Amino acid sequence: MSIIVKTVSRIISPLMLIIAAYIVLHGQVTHGGGFQGGVLVACAFILLLLAFGLDFVEEKATFKFGQCFRSLGALMIIVVAFIGMFFGFWFFKNVGVYPYGFPGEVFSAGSLPLYNLGEMANVSASFLVAFYFLIREKRRNKK
Repeated sequence: MSIIVKTVSRIISPLMLIIAAYIVLHGQVTHGGGFQGGVLVACAFILLLLAFGLDFVEEKATFKFGQCFRSLGALMIIVVAFIGMFFGFWFFKNVGVYPYGFPGEVFSAGSLPLYNLGEMANVSASFLVAFYFLIREKRRNKK
């Protein structure tokens, strides 16, 4: 790719990650959450992959790293789902300091931000792994 595409990608990708973090952390307050933030994280890395190529991305993060990140996200969702049962509540009970939270307050949401983080990790890694397979297969067919 050209130097313009690479420079713009270097500038836009961190901004996309910051916006994704905002969406994930405020998912219980506004529209959005783990899925939307995860897609935005995946798009930021896909933008870098398209701008710099597969070899550059494989130097930074391997395929196994993506699989581990996806598994970590799924494990986090499972752990958050069982947190309520450890405190004597039902499965997937939102456990927090405040029983109902406060509108507009990010840290009054109990276990929902943890669930959003796990969902973000799972979704972003799943999209990246799927895109990685598509790019790798295209490269294999060219050779």
